Amino acid sequence: MRIVYFVSSTHRYDEAIYFGVGPKFGAAYGWEVQSIRGIASCLCDVGIIDNRLEPLDVIALESFLALPPRSRFPIFFRISDPDMPVSKKPGVKFIFACGDRDGVHFATTYDPEGPFKDYVAGLKHSRIVNLPYPYETAREVEIDLTQRRRRVFLSGASDEQLYPLRQLLRRKCRHNPLLRIATHDLHHPGYPDSGARLKHSVVREKFVGYAAAYTHFFLCPTRYESELAKYLECAYAGSVPIGLPPKSLAADVKNCFLTWRGTTWEIVHALASDLDGMQLLASQYRTVLRKVREPASLVRNLQKQIAASL
Repeated sequence: MRIVYFVSSTHRYDEAIYFGVGPKFGAAYGWEVQSIRGIASCLCDVGIIDNRLEPLDVIALESFLALPPRSRFPIFFRISDPDMPVSKKPGVKFIFACGDRDGVHFATTYDPEGPFKDYVAGLKHSRIVNLPYPYETAREVEIDLTQRRRRVFLSGASDEQLYPLRQLLRRKCRHNPLLRIATHDLHHPGYPDSGARLKHSVVREKFVGYAAAYTHFFLCPTRYESELAKYLECAYAGSVPIGLPPKSLAADVKNCFLTWRGTTWEIVHALASDLDGMQLLASQYRTVLRKVREPASLVRNLQKQIAASL
């Protein structure tokens, strides 16, 4: 099965703050990456469409979908956020307006939740396949835990509704001097590829290297318990995961993930643990992520899903 990953011809992917979007996402799967503007002339079995769509991309896709269904390959729009169906961005609205059109389907990073789950419930013809973040061993950083600070690295956007556990820790840090000492908080840099100002330059490769200066990496899913790219970035950094795993990984990482239930003691105890124990957890976590998010395995699974759904 020849799969091509199609990306916007005009979106500023070079300004994206992480790996999980655009050409880098498609390349991590080992797929050929092409511009959406050439989709009508491409020869492949299946096309996966990146969700950063600009006006010219929408025009190209409309022209493609206007072709007779038998003369074009099926496409899967990539879904990377449970709240995408309520987005006001024109490109995103176009994606969901295409639901149930001939040959149009969706590839999601996680099990449908929230607004996307509601949207899926109303579909009659479009199919849903799973497309997780693939693990890239080339992004791994090798820094021994003995050379790191015994701190919990905390990062990400501040949103009480979307990231309740992250905000709970930040709130506790404001009122607890011990927790402030035990954590290092790197605030979100913004989304320059969406027009926002970049607040700091610790993104992409720099972000993983920065996180690797600390023994522990705080992880929390969204309010829908969805898997974020940070779960891979923790493994790339070789850090000890602490926080809460997403539903999609909970069973796999149960023996190497430190669950945080909201107490200061849990964090202090984790940081005071012996280095050998920390290293074992970090190594086991990396090994698990390498296995369950291995690109070739994900591609084989995706091909089976596609074959079963079309």
